[in-house]
Amino acid sequence: MSRISFAPALRCSVLALACALPAFGCNLNKLTANATSGMLEFGSIALDRESDLEFARGAFPASLKTLETFLVSSPKNESLLLLLARGYNSYAFAMIESELERADLDGTDAEVDELTRRAKIHYLRGRAYGFRLLDEPALERAAFAGDYAKLEAELAKLDRKQAPGLFWATYGWLSEINLSKDDPEALTGLGSVERMLARMLELDPDYNAGTPLVLQAVYHASRPKIFGGKPEIAKQFFDRAMAKWGSKNLLVPYLYARFYCPQVQDQALFDRLIAQVLEADVDAQPDLRLNNEVARARARFWRAHADDLILPQ
Repeated sequence: MSRISFAPALRCSVLALACALPAFGCNLNKLTANATSGMLEFGSIALDRESDLEFARGAFPASLKTLETFLVSSPKNESLLLLLARGYNSYAFAMIESELERADLDGTDAEVDELTRRAKIHYLRGRAYGFRLLDEPALERAAFAGDYAKLEAELAKLDRKQAPGLFWATYGWLSEINLSKDDPEALTGLGSVERMLARMLELDPDYNAGTPLVLQAVYHASRPKIFGGKPEIAKQFFDRAMAKWGSKNLLVPYLYARFYCPQVQDQALFDRLIAQVLEADVDAQPDLRLNNEVARARARFWRAHADDLILPQ
């Protein structure tokens, strides 16, 4: 009688199990990341409601690295990508650029260079996560190549659900360009950014408490007329944002004062807008508390340094 051997089958089973374990581990990590991401997105409001700027400054980096830890296991998770795109852009603007403004006035060249370098790093991370959230490779390739016909064709295909990815990619890119005015290579991206922002304004101008409107306004107000600045267009967008968001999102009146008023040398409007920011009841909009504390801190700074904006006395 022949003897039946189970050894080969057993060896195959053990081998199959050994091969499956890493995949099982990856799947478990992905499941955990996906299950957690919804809570993290919902819970991100806790940082939005923070009233202590220094506390928020310390919390930002750890929060962002925690999100990236989860993203390793679930690289296409939209909640995580949104939080990271928004988080890196917000950190660069709210924390690093506030230090950069002070360094520009009374810091050393080395301080300015280092803060500029850091802000650009984080804006580019925000841009990268925005493009990953958007998940439109053809659009991204056209944008970086400066292929405007292809870019406009791809932008036309987007719907409102894709506005967040488009916005944060645009925001990070435009902000990085703004810090790279002496870099001709960086400036080549302006044509693509202009088209992306225009499409964002069509899709959802009120996204993130009216930030697309303000971004367009600052873009036109922050450049001198001889370099293409258009204060009259900036005013139109600032006024649109003010009508709906001016009493809620205090960055709207602050940025109106900071960029438009120096461009047109309007001291009275500057004083009125800064006063609006500083006298606002920040408890009235709890979900915008950190945002509004940033606006108040910057408004206090520029009220004390209005002469540096070359405003008439």
